[in-house]
Amino acid sequence: MRFPWLLSASIGFLSLSQELLWVRYIGFAYHAVPQAFSFVLMVYLFGIAAGALVGRRLCARTPHLYRACGAVLVAAGALDMFGPLASATAASHPMGVFIYLTLIFLCAGMKSVVFPVAHHLGSVAAPGKVGKSVSRVYFLNIIGSALGPLLTGFWLLDHVSLQTSMLMMGWLTALLGVTCLTKEASSRWIVAAGLAPLLLTLAFLKPDRLTSELAFRYLDTPVRRVIENKSGIIHSLATSHSGGDYTFGANVYDGRANVDPQVNSNGLQRLFVLAALKPEPRDILIIGLSSGAWARILTGFPNVERIEIVEINPGYLDLIQDYPKISPFLQDPRVRVHVDDGRRWLKRNPLERFDLIVMNTSYHWRSYSTNLLSKQFLDLVRVHLKPGGLITYNATGSPDVLKTAETVFPFAFRYTNFVVASDQDFRPRQAGGEAALLKITMDGKAMLDSHNPKDRDFIARTLSEPFASSADDSERVGRPAEVITDWNMISEFKYGHRFPAGAGG
Repeated sequence: MRFPWLLSASIGFLSLSQELLWVRYIGFAYHAVPQAFSFVLMVYLFGIAAGALVGRRLCARTPHLYRACGAVLVAAGALDMFGPLASATAASHPMGVFIYLTLIFLCAGMKSVVFPVAHHLGSVAAPGKVGKSVSRVYFLNIIGSALGPLLTGFWLLDHVSLQTSMLMMGWLTALLGVTCLTKEASSRWIVAAGLAPLLLTLAFLKPDRLTSELAFRYLDTPVRRVIENKSGIIHSLATSHSGGDYTFGANVYDGRANVDPQVNSNGLQRLFVLAALKPEPRDILIIGLSSGAWARILTGFPNVERIEIVEINPGYLDLIQDYPKISPFLQDPRVRVHVDDGRRWLKRNPLERFDLIVMNTSYHWRSYSTNLLSKQFLDLVRVHLKPGGLITYNATGSPDVLKTAETVFPFAFRYTNFVVASDQDFRPRQAGGEAALLKITMDGKAMLDSHNPKDRDFIARTLSEPFASSADDSERVGRPAEVITDWNMISEFKYGHRFPAGAGG
């Protein structure tokens, strides 16, 4: 009677692990839109229901239940291993979402066939024992289901890639099927049991290119590096020109590895203007690191005494090592990097106060962007600003981002595509900020030269860029701006990208 318990626990573990991997797969393929999770969950639940119905009918129609389960699980394992690899380019296909729907439905359904069978095999018909025996099978399934996300999400993905994780789950599913086949041994089933894992093991010889094939890229830019861990997937695109490599987090543009204001491929005027708006900040907080270009420049602001950096994904620290022009800030004694969630770090350090807070936020429609854009988060941030302190972060074209800042700070405006906010009016300092910009250094040398025509042009554009209000943005988009909260999440759902629009690699 113990094998049905093991079968039930294993199915729970494999099913929930594979669901988590599909969430990461679809989320990456479709550029971190929040609907990716609900899409996988919806299809998975329908697959579970369909599979359970098939399993119920198997219990009524065949006495060879182990043989039937074994065949289904071996097939499911093969699908888990080869399906994601074979369909990696489907995200850019018009029918891609239907291809993924089919794969996820089959992935969930084929495993779920086994769950009612495990109940049937593990039930004891004797009086007084039916409930206890069924509850044991169900309890073990819950244990396995809980262990799946814990072990796969928090441990496995920190050690191996998404492709390897999917291969491992598929191989384990097939191995479980082989074990079922041996329970009703005959010569042909023993041969099948021996050959199945051997053949499926060949899939591990395939190059680890799943993430690279799903990765977004500009024209012919090659993927330079991929970093995968439990916090997400980072990749960079190599460029042959001076603009610097592109950085992507969760397949969404995350910045350029450039610190040259003359090149200015990453809008450095948004950072340089802060030297004029908040002269000589002493305490700086950076939330979100990306390729580290902005952190590197901030270390050159005059009279900076400390910079606290909070980054949730430690993979960026590895990526920054690829850029010797940027990476020295990691050895700066004034800099401390905390691998943590920004909101959690602020709550854990209630007494910290800063002159300047720079948030390297991504697009407003990206999953979990509300955590950094909502009124509740900005209320938390305001407590950590010194009087006259500034906060700046990306609005990415959303009028609601600026409107939300206006409800928290007396002075909040959009500078190019960045929000700048404070409890004091900082705008009068902009026009006379040339001297402050000329004080910014890198490696002991001024980054801007007033005698250089290109630098003079950069300074002029930086100090003449107008500030805009949410009313200006509302007129631009043709609708009233709204306030983003932790509960309405409008930047992600109401005004975010439609799924699967915008997908492609």
